[in-house]
Amino acid sequence: MKNTILKKVLKALETELAHLSGAGEQASAGAMHSAPCAEKQRDTTGLEAAYLAHGYSMKCKILTTQIEKMKAFEIEDFTGQEVDIGALVEVEMNGEIDCYMLLHCGGGSEIKVDGRQVTVITPESPLGKALMGNIEAGVVFIRPGMEGIVLSVI
Repeated sequence: MKNTILKKVLKALETELAHLSGAGEQASAGAMHSAPCAEKQRDTTGLEAAYLAHGYSMKCKILTTQIEKMKAFEIEDFTGQEVDIGALVEVEMNGEIDCYMLLHCGGGSEIKVDGRQVTVITPESPLGKALMGNIEAGVVFIRPGMEGIVLSVI
């Protein structure tokens, strides 16, 4: 199950990288085309496109690093251990059981595997912070009035 989740998150990240890369190329082309064609002194279209292209470029670099990290990531079994990066965790909150996988990136991704919905969270998220270091049957306090019980750690 964890391998399938990793593959699907990796595919989503690669798709996002392709979209961002294409958008960056369009912004870069817009910057090069707009600058010499500025009709008025205060026409900043080319400058704005250049800033946008730079932002896309930075995001692509970050995403490329995250993809490389995901490809090198080795899955462990966390049964009977503390929650850490790579753990698949079932949590009961308010009578509902939710399944989460802690990863370095891809937070917010929702993956359907074997008929179950798994949400990817990062250790920086409020729930990720609460789960890190927790164990089975541990109580998770996310914020006042919102707590859960860790049912399993895989």
